[in-house]
Amino acid sequence: MKQDGIKRASIDKLKSRFETAYYSEDMVITPLVMFRELDDLTALIQGVSIGVTVSGTAKIKINGKLHELRPNTLFIFNENTVIEQVKASIRSSGYMITYSRQYLNSIHVDTQDLISIYHGFLDEPCVQVDPEEAAYIHDISKLMRSVLCDYAPTSNREKIISSLFAAMFHYVMGILQQHSLPANGSVSNRTDELFNNFLALLREHCSTERSVEFYASKMGITPKYLSLILKKKSGRNASKLIDEAVVYEAKRLLKYSGMSINEIALKLNFASQSFFGKYFKQRVGVSPSRYKIWDGRTEEIMANTDFASTLGEFNASDESNTEMDM
Repeated sequence: MKQDGIKRASIDKLKSRFETAYYSEDMVITPLVMFRELDDLTALIQGVSIGVTVSGTAKIKINGKLHELRPNTLFIFNENTVIEQVKASIRSSGYMITYSRQYLNSIHVDTQDLISIYHGFLDEPCVQVDPEEAAYIHDISKLMRSVLCDYAPTSNREKIISSLFAAMFHYVMGILQQHSLPANGSVSNRTDELFNNFLALLREHCSTERSVEFYASKMGITPKYLSLILKKKSGRNASKLIDEAVVYEAKRLLKYSGMSINEIALKLNFASQSFFGKYFKQRVGVSPSRYKIWDGRTEEIMANTDFASTLGEFNASDESNTEMDM
């Protein structure tokens, strides 16, 4: 592994890394016991992952924050999530299914649901569920694995797998919806829609756009109304959320990409390295160069970025990451 970059774990790389993993096109099922082999790994997962533990424990850093997977834990990794320091107990039992968004589209799953469901769980991607719920997800995953093992790769096998996956996917989203509902069970559809649209735009444009006017224009609303909506949903206005997104991306690039500070400043659309340095230090408290070598503090620093609790991990630059040599 290069020390100055993240290794990229594509679905194809996961397939080749784990001989006992089970896979279909654009989707791979990995038994959690395999994670015992990844205790020294830092990798960027190039796919969306849903998993469940039914026994044993595991500890894993997700985007710089340490999480413990206990029995009956449902976990979700968004695209381009950085995982590291995975340690699973010998009795760990469960599965992780990693898939591409193209796979969701191919089996006609509405990906818009991803935005509305995922955004509330990216700060805490691990959710404790009922044993019956965990068992159901585990059993479907196990059945999918059996079909992949026992059936020849035909169109019928793919239809069975896609049907089982779609059933599990909607079941998981139903669980997450129950966890995300407010106490009175009501939601404001319009507010949620605008909030989710903003998050999607911010994910796409945070590297180059920092003005509230840009996002409001894209959404067809006024900057003032956008900030009111965001304040209601997150407790922070548009400018604050945009700043948090930029800082979070800057931290990722400084810590993991291997890019120079000047290259990062240009990538994030700052006029100069000096201007970027002032912007970063004002919001983080240390200079980019100091942060870049601040060893052993990644978990604490990344966890203290408020934006991580709103949207989670942002897309890393294709040219700033190395392929995972698994």
